Formats: sequence, C-alpha cells, structure tokens
Amino acid sequence: MGEVFLDALIDTLWVLPFLLIMNLLIELLEIKTSGFRAKKILKGGVAPLVGTAVGVVPQCGFSVVATELYSKRRIALGTLLAVYLATSDEALPIMLSSYEGLQKVLPIIIIKICFSLIVGYCAFGIEKLIANKKSNAAVGTVGFDDADGDGHSHGDDEHAHSHSHDHNGDDGEEIHAHGCHRHELGGENGTLDENATKRQRAARVFNVYFKHPLIHTATVIAYIFIVNVIFNIIVYYVGEDRLAAFIGSTGYFQPALAALVGLIPNCAASVVITELYVVGGLNLGGAAAGLCVSAGIGYAVLIKQNRPIKNTVLVIALMYVLSVALGTVVTALGF
Repeated sequence: MGEVFLDALIDTLWVLPFLLIMNLLIELLEIKTSGFRAKKILKGGVAPLVGTAVGVVPQCGFSVVATELYSKRRIALGTLLAVYLATSDEALPIMLSSYEGLQKVLPIIIIKICFSLIVGYCAFGIEKLIANKKSNAAVGTVGFDDADGDGHSHGDDEHAHSHSHDHNGDDGEEIHAHGCHRHELGGENGTLDENATKRQRAARVFNVYFKHPLIHTATVIAYIFIVNVIFNIIVYYVGEDRLAAFIGSTGYFQPALAALVGLIPNCAASVVITELYVVGGLNLGGAAAGLCVSAGIGYAVLIKQNRPIKNTVLVIALMYVLSVALGTVVTALGF
C-alpha cells in the first residue's frame, strides 16, 4: 500500500514545476498589462496548432496547464480540446520501450495529431461564427432601436453597457484581480512611500508577484495528490491485469470501454490502454479512442477549477463522444 502513496506523490511532483511556472507567468502578465484577456494571447488562429504540438510531448503537466488557462478563459475551447486529444501521458514512453511498441507508435501519433488539429480548428471556427453572430445581433439591436424613433438613447445605453461588461471580462475576474493587486500594493497605482524600508519593499514584491500564485499552486497540487491517491488505491485493489483483460474481451465495444478507462484522471489509465495495445489485446481503434480521451490529471483540475459546471460536463462529454467516434471509425475500417 505504501507504493500507492509513493506513486501518487511522484505523479503529483511531476506536475508541480509546470503549474507553478504557469501561475507565476500569468500573475506577472496580469500586473504588467492592462488586462490579460484584451491581449488575445493564445486565442489566435495558431493556438490549436500550438496546443497539439504541446500535447504530443509525453508529460501530463501540459494538460494541467492548459486546464488552468482554460478555466481562466485565457485559451479557447478548441485549444483545450487539441491539447487533451494530443496528450500522450505515459503512452509514448511505454511504446518506445519495446520493439513491438515501436512498430505501433507511429499510427497512434499520426491519428492523435491529425484528430487534434481537426477538432481544434473545427471548434475554433465554430466559436468564431458564434462570436460574429452575437456581434451582428448586437449591432442589429442598436439599429432597430434607432429606427424606432423614441428608442435612440436607450439602444446606445444598452450598447455601452454591453461593451463595458465585455471589457470587464466574462466573470469579472480581471477587475477583481487588479483591484486585489492595487490593495496589496498599498496605493491606487501600486506605489509605496518613498521612505519605505528594504524589508517593506521585499514584502511588497512577494505579495504582488508570488503570494497568490504560490497559494493557488499549493491548493491545486494538494487536490491533484488526493485524486492520485484515490485512483491509485482503486487500481491497486482492482488490478491492472483485470482491467486490461476486461477491455480486451469486449470486441467491437472496445472504443467505448477503452474511452471510459481513458477518462480516469490518472496516468494509470494510459498505462493500461498502452500495454494492452502493445501486446495485441486491444485493436488500433480501441487504443486510439482510449488514448485520445486520456488527458491525465487534467480532468480532475477541470472539475475543480472550471465554472460553470455545465461547461465542464460539456468538455468531458465532447472528449468522450469524439474519441469513441474516432475509435469506431478506425475499427470499422478494419484496423
């Protein structure tokens, strides 16, 4: 049983540097710029491509970083899906460790990269269309009010209110964050008294640049560790061999069941799927479904951090349905 806690600790520590660096960078950018969202960072047309490239790297920390960014709406849904679908976690190292796995790794990589790009850019295009429709609807509403004769000022006021709301952010987080920074800095524009001591200045730097990201990182890491322990205990008592044998005996239902295993927010899921695929107990379609949906601990962080909860459910449902559909098509093609 001690191995369960040790493995959970090791898996958690692998994520720690990625999460801490990301939180520190976000804090710095929020302070140094007039609004992180206004810069449209990581929301451009190249974002799904970058997300796919990052996701292919065999490290579950990137899915956690992407989840954190998405929960704060720093990246779009298409980018998050691209990262999740491309995430390899433990799959690539296991495949590359044996000759049998080496022969099978290329089709999986190609499928995951192509599918991540397709889904990422489809979601990106749909989001752009929805945003354009909302923008056109807002303009049309103002024009209708103007033509009404007595609604001119009312339409302008509504447009101004809407613009102010959009500028402040979807959830008001931006204003809250900057207001918090101003309070900690001790003045409206973040200046200290010129007679402040070095200790006071050092305390100011810590409070502004390090305090919040350190607290946030510690909270998320503690949550990740607890989730890892829980699922490691489940795997310990169920057994990877039993889980693998169950999936391997399901025939044409392999994509659906492999994807269910892939949803487990732990690297054990990708380990089971990959090992079963390498030894021939899982066909290419089942492996593609299970490894595409497998985003590691990213799902646990998504459930904890992302709001509203219906959006979290939507993301997980999309991942499952898309991955099963992919696996079913690959299986139907005879692979």
